[in-house]
Amino acid sequence: MSDVRIFLFGMPSIEYHEQVIKIERRKALALVAFLALHDQPQSRDVAAELLWADQDEEHARSSLRTTLRALTTPISVEWIQADRSLLALKPEAVRVDVIEFTDLLAQSRTHDHETNAVCDQCAELFKQAAALYRGDFLAGFHIDGSAEYDAWQLAQQEWLRREYGGVLRQLSIYYADIQQIDQAIRYAQQWLAVDVLHEPAHRQLIRLYASAGQRSEAVRQYKSCVELLHTELATPPEPETTQLYEAVMNNHRLPGAHESVTSPPLGMMPPLPSLVIGRETAIQEIKRRIGINGSEMRPLTVIQGWPGVGKSTTVAALAHDSEIAQRFPDGILWTSIGANADINREIRIWADALKIADTGRVRNIEELSAQITTALREKQMLLIVDDIWTAEQAAAFRVGGHACAMIITTRFNDVAGAIAPTAADIYRLPILVESAALELLNKLTPETVAEHPEDALILVQRLEGLPLAIHVAGRLLQNEARLGWGVRDLITELHLGAALLMAQPPGDMIGDTSPTVAALLKRSTDALDPEARTRFALLSLFVPKPATFDLAALKAAWNVPDPRPTARKLVDRGLLEPVGSGRFQMHALLMLHANTLLKA
Repeated sequence: MSDVRIFLFGMPSIEYHEQVIKIERRKALALVAFLALHDQPQSRDVAAELLWADQDEEHARSSLRTTLRALTTPISVEWIQADRSLLALKPEAVRVDVIEFTDLLAQSRTHDHETNAVCDQCAELFKQAAALYRGDFLAGFHIDGSAEYDAWQLAQQEWLRREYGGVLRQLSIYYADIQQIDQAIRYAQQWLAVDVLHEPAHRQLIRLYASAGQRSEAVRQYKSCVELLHTELATPPEPETTQLYEAVMNNHRLPGAHESVTSPPLGMMPPLPSLVIGRETAIQEIKRRIGINGSEMRPLTVIQGWPGVGKSTTVAALAHDSEIAQRFPDGILWTSIGANADINREIRIWADALKIADTGRVRNIEELSAQITTALREKQMLLIVDDIWTAEQAAAFRVGGHACAMIITTRFNDVAGAIAPTAADIYRLPILVESAALELLNKLTPETVAEHPEDALILVQRLEGLPLAIHVAGRLLQNEARLGWGVRDLITELHLGAALLMAQPPGDMIGDTSPTVAALLKRSTDALDPEARTRFALLSLFVPKPATFDLAALKAAWNVPDPRPTARKLVDRGLLEPVGSGRFQMHALLMLHANTLLKA
């Protein structure tokens, strides 16, 4: 019987002989959590660097020694194994609620029945697991001065929350199958509380209420789902949800509760985008490139396109595609980088997802990448690196084996060219065609499009099919419509562009979030030297709809004998696009941004 119990669900705590041990140092509890979730001993140096990143090596090691004394002094048994280089918890001396939770789930997966079937023995294991989950992993707990620890904690928290949601789902299905509907409803309500925007949980509650004869509750649940999705994501419910509602209203037979779960068994997943319109062709082309539907797999596909064209949204939608789960059964590794990413931290998150045993002994990115490469040698995984800003950033993530495919996205032409082995390995994500752009605006603000169809068409034409601009415009218009205000003035303002630039971009559309659209675009132009930035600003003097110009026009606007070096630089940075016959084009949203730079 283990004398030391460690509780990591909810606020962390330690008990010895069933008495709570008061630990004054928050980083002591952080260290225990870190060691508890690793199967193998961890390096002292890595632990010190992780928790005391703001100190030099000597002081960090000294802080680690003091922290270990704070943990071991009040407990008379030896429960932490420590030598000059390694640290670990002694498994025979401690019990950890998170480890017990994952062990119970592992036992349930050894049963010889279908994945979605829940036998009596599985149900008992799930009930024990649910009882252990007192709250999210380290909920309400935070330490100062370690962004890397914060990232690790968040990754574990999201993974365990997903597992807990799966437990509640299985318990709800089990009790529904044995006709204990009230108990099934309670578990479904707990499942929905894990993520109130999760439509399968809403659907389960709708089914259960209908099965219990509570038709009004089923309708109320559907309307609550619709309202939440509309308010939080500006998106309608999935077809399955609407079909279920219609079956309830028409007293038809309800679809079954055993919905398939296609999430891959391992890795890091991007959030599922709330709304993807007009990307069917692009997604099919990318799937073809990575070897789906019998085509030959390219080891690397680089997706390049304007800022805000929807690269992050497209690859996130791709990651949740059922054909991807079948083609890459070992899972997905995803990360979003941005301009100032900590590559060491991001690659360590991948290593943790792969459960590489000796991650703690690795001191640099190169060694860690090599270990991940070894772990992936025989695996079939899809690797997604979103929003790369330099070729050097991408190098650490080139870790896939012969059966892995990799997708990298970037806004920069020169970076895409430096990463891709050949020009054929680059896929330029296009803007939306007019019909898709109008459909997207209609999804976001149906009342506005219905009442002002001509204005809506002119607006999407003016925004030139850029999903980011349409998303922002649609959300602004819908907010006005919900308040009962007239939207014509706002449509005029959106034509002028000021409201677009000052609005906040949707967080699920971009990998590198910004407070405003202008701030998002500014990140691209800030990377230019002052002379190139000034010449970019001068392009706003050209008439838009669309903004196209040749070398002679650029020569005159910039007052230079040869405009080609600067034009080449802007093309490389993804701010200009060659359109043939020596002409160039700049998107309307970038023209608005250029105009603000010119005024400044």
